Amino acid sequence: MTAQQHADLGQQALRAFERDLPRLWAERPGQWVAYRGDHLLGFAAHKHELYHQCFAQGLARGEFVTFCIEPLETEMGIGVDTAG
Repeated sequence: MTAQQHADLGQQALRAFERDLPRLWAERPGQWVAYRGDHLLGFAAHKHELYHQCFAQGLARGEFVTFCIEPLETEMGIGVDTAG
């Protein structure tokens, strides 16, 4: 798999996670989820458990992406100092 293919899978995974996040947050808050592209691979309570699950499916590092199921940070302050 080329570096570009890995990057494409990562972008697809991120979009799928963002799409699924409201449902995942309602059903499995605080757990970990893995995607290969837009395909959801599985869940686990701990990240290392999820890696083992993916490796058991024959996937290599870089062929899947893991995310913690928690609200995304969407606020960002750039160049603003609010300290008094």
